[in-house]
Amino acid sequence: MAPFGETVLAWRLARGLTQAVLAGRAGLPRPNLSAIERGDREVTLKTLRALALALDVRPGQLADGQLPGDQTPELGRPALERVARAAVRGHAIADVHESTLARALGRAATVRRRAAGLPAPRVRGGDRALFQLRTLVAPKVVNSLIDRFGDETKRG
Repeated sequence: MAPFGETVLAWRLARGLTQAVLAGRAGLPRPNLSAIERGDREVTLKTLRALALALDVRPGQLADGQLPGDQTPELGRPALERVARAAVRGHAIADVHESTLARALGRAATVRRRAAGLPAPRVRGGDRALFQLRTLVAPKVVNSLIDRFGDETKRG
């Protein structure tokens, strides 16, 4: 179970929405949404319902801290390989979930490489991408994807 603000952030990222778009759909000022995502602001039942409607989730999912990754099926080996290959080579994938994972993996893997002292370009939003990846799939899948990304990078 994730904190409420992180849950809203995870669902917003999973839906590919900016703060401005989600705030507009929910009828909230953007700074208020930002404070909610940071955990600096409590929400009313009315706000909870508005956010759930704007994110197309049940209010209970937000209140209970259910992340988007809690509802996604496990990825098999072929899907993991496809995602890693697409992340390294920048290829498109037809499956929306896999495509989202590939984009996040590409940004997140460079952050992990830099943290390990390995050469990697600076990537904007890399920390956010790692958070997104962690909310979309189980931790063991994140580690597997990052390992496969490294293997795919070495293959060139």
